[in-house]
Amino acid sequence: MDINIKPILSGEKRKIDFSFILPLEYSENGCVLTSDATVNGEVVDMGGYMELSAVCKATYATECARCLKKLEREFEISFNRPVAVSLQSDNEEEEYILVGDNSNINIDEPIGDELLLSLPYRTLCKEDCKGLCPKCGCDLNEKQCDCPTKEPDPRWAVLKNFKPKSEEEK
Repeated sequence: MDINIKPILSGEKRKIDFSFILPLEYSENGCVLTSDATVNGEVVDMGGYMELSAVCKATYATECARCLKKLEREFEISFNRPVAVSLQSDNEEEEYILVGDNSNINIDEPIGDELLLSLPYRTLCKEDCKGLCPKCGCDLNEKQCDCPTKEPDPRWAVLKNFKPKSEEEK
């Protein structure tokens, strides 16, 4: 999306609002974006510098990291970046959105990157999800299985049949 900020640069306006749909395709780590992102925001003249602020919403589908149930969730991020006509400092910590020759700024890439970086690495269906039984694979959120919960350490198996000698055998 290109936003023409010429009215801000010429002093006609102090703020430009924008709203658009950003088409995104992403499928990695079991996470798939299922909707395009809706982006609403503004570019504001802050008296000497400009700042872009946006709120982005999208929907993704994934699996619970513990019980593997299919999930669809919506997430929202807030996005703020300074807008610069040209870079005059070597401040590499801050990322700027640069104004093009035709007084336009393109925000598709920075917003798309920010959305993809904000996707959760791991998602749970609920905070106290019990997951799957490691023995039989049943969903422990739905029923309790009869599998033993504690396995003896196989390194101690030889001591299972150990009987100490009585005083008489010594």
